[in-house]
Amino acid sequence: MTKTLVHLTTPIVIQEIENVLATYPEFPYQDVFSESNIRQDLIAYVLNRIPNNYEAVDKIEPSSKSQKLQQLSSEQKLYLENWIHTGIYNILHWDNFPMPQTFTSRSISDTF
Repeated sequence: MTKTLVHLTTPIVIQEIENVLATYPEFPYQDVFSESNIRQDLIAYVLNRIPNNYEAVDKIEPSSKSQKLQQLSSEQKLYLENWIHTGIYNILHWDNFPMPQTFTSRSISDTF
């Protein structure tokens, strides 16, 4: 049977982007990132900066490994959230829009 390569990191990144964007004001942040092209830019920005995980599966169904990856450690979650906040800021290039109070810059190790 032919195996299919499944990217396990993308669904996690998309869910975390949704969670992080929910903490931002609707204007301009949520409005801007509601556009598909800009949201895809943010997803790509984050995925290019974090370790990615893949799995070869016989059929496309959630595996125990992909379900396990959805349970991020606190450190992994903070690491991912930091890249999402940084991506939002860098994509917008708007210095006149302050970052929400929930953003805290942290130096977290590369143990994603």
